[in-house]
Amino acid sequence: MSLSLLAVDDRVSVSGQLDPADMAEIAGAGFTAVVNNRPDGEAFFGQPRTAELRAAAEAAGLQFLDLPFSGPRATPEQVRALADLLASGDVRVVAFCKSGMRSALLWGAASLANGRSLDEVLQGARRAGQELGGVADLMTGLARAARA
Repeated sequence: MSLSLLAVDDRVSVSGQLDPADMAEIAGAGFTAVVNNRPDGEAFFGQPRTAELRAAAEAAGLQFLDLPFSGPRATPEQVRALADLLASGDVRVVAFCKSGMRSALLWGAASLANGRSLDEVLQGARRAGQELGGVADLMTGLARAARA
């Protein structure tokens, strides 16, 4: 696979910006869903529109979940949506944003909401090159609010 997909656990990988042309390769690698954490218009050029990404993902047979947010400002509703997707069965997910950091943060909060320990989440993120220790309280609060 030519894409840089970094595994945070056995079913979820994070990535920087994806392109519509990447969707067939993602499906071919056995993933079943793509989660977009990057808002449209964040970059002046080179960033595909969400509608293009969704169309390409669906054409490749992938579920597409649009959960964009800026910085660390995910919402409990976004955490709940990802937690529900991860709990829904045998899904394999690629979540993306600009660098993978927001996607790792959302995965971390969703994983906490689904009962994983903070230590497991921090270790998974580190394996993918993301350090979430500084947002541990934020993730924990989001997870708690998502399941309230």
